[in-house]
Amino acid sequence: MKKINFDFNKFNFKRKSGAENFENTEFRRIIEKKDTVHDKETGAEEEISRKSIRIVSSSLEIRKNFITLVPMKSLSLEDFSFPFSNATKIREALRLQIMPFSAAGELEIFPVIKSKAGRGVNGFVWYVSPDELNIPAVPGGNNKVWPAPLPFISRLKEHNGSGVTMWIDEENICSILWQENEPVLSRWKKLTDENSHEKELLWYDNFCKARELERGGNFILNAGGDYDDEPDEEFVEMISESVKICPWISNVSLSRTAIEGERDLERTVSLLTRAACWLLAIGTVTLGTSLLYLIQIDRQTQNVRTRSENFYRQNFDPTHTGRISNPVTLARNKISEISGSSGEGHPLEEVLADLGEIFTANKNLKITLDTIRYSGEGVDCTGSAPDMTTVLNFRRAWNDYASAVQVDNTQFVSGIGYRFDLRVRW
Repeated sequence: MKKINFDFNKFNFKRKSGAENFENTEFRRIIEKKDTVHDKETGAEEEISRKSIRIVSSSLEIRKNFITLVPMKSLSLEDFSFPFSNATKIREALRLQIMPFSAAGELEIFPVIKSKAGRGVNGFVWYVSPDELNIPAVPGGNNKVWPAPLPFISRLKEHNGSGVTMWIDEENICSILWQENEPVLSRWKKLTDENSHEKELLWYDNFCKARELERGGNFILNAGGDYDDEPDEEFVEMISESVKICPWISNVSLSRTAIEGERDLERTVSLLTRAACWLLAIGTVTLGTSLLYLIQIDRQTQNVRTRSENFYRQNFDPTHTGRISNPVTLARNKISEISGSSGEGHPLEEVLADLGEIFTANKNLKITLDTIRYSGEGVDCTGSAPDMTTVLNFRRAWNDYASAVQVDNTQFVSGIGYRFDLRVRW
């Protein structure tokens, strides 16, 4: 077991490449001062605590990020594992876990996700009293609050990430016990004498022995005293290396701003979810209404078509079978035939001659004509062919003899081929 003392007052720093990740970061710490206030009316004295900031390490670059190392008295942590990964659900589940202890005082929770396995997650949660979250922040900056002993895990690398990182300042001793680069326990004690940290390390010896945990090494950082506003590259390099070992450290921020941001995000997500549900419901109703309207229109269209076909079949062609694609046109042609108003057009002899020329010129045209209906305006043929190509060739052959040729009501009949209606108009 090895103990390392790290005192800022003994540093001689030179610039190193390891501090590149925090070149625009200012590291700060909290000093809690107690002032005595006299009440002029009663003459009583009251002790008031005030928190002030001291710079630990600053940057020569423009400072955009500010990290405050805070020795939190009420800080504790606990592992968790859930079969879901939704951040809101994780926070709600953790709140339910601490509900039996809410009578002792309110706690704020800060979940940290270490890994994901399928839909589930593993991690740990920081618990801290809301009274300790009143940390002065820099307006407009990216402010984070870290537990004071957190970013020094890199100094336990020789012990496989197991051991104790300890922070000492003018009034506090706070420490974290690590097991293989994962925090398992957080403690705070008031600094009473020069041997306070020795007693604390002895406590960890007994605790690890009782719990059969790896004791590992020690890293003790003495942060007491005043420091110049200059870049402390060795300190920053140590933190950079810790973040590389435990990347989740960079996402830790135990601050009131972080909690408010999480709550604002939860409210926004909840509002958007409700809005999305309402839009989905409205869309479903609109889609259902449109489908019902479409079905109604389709039924009406089918009824009109069926009535038109039945009317034509009953009045003009009772022997016609199958679908009638254009009964109105066919009925007009029939009326023209009966009334004799269709004009001379082509005589029947010419139509038969044209039909003979078509079959003579196209000897491979395998067409069977079942019905030929002649009128002064044209000819309507009903027949069958082995394939659709033959039907189209038959239609094109009529183009040289008529001004309009149209194929209607084409349908495939098993064992016969394609049945069709051909309309020829002069």
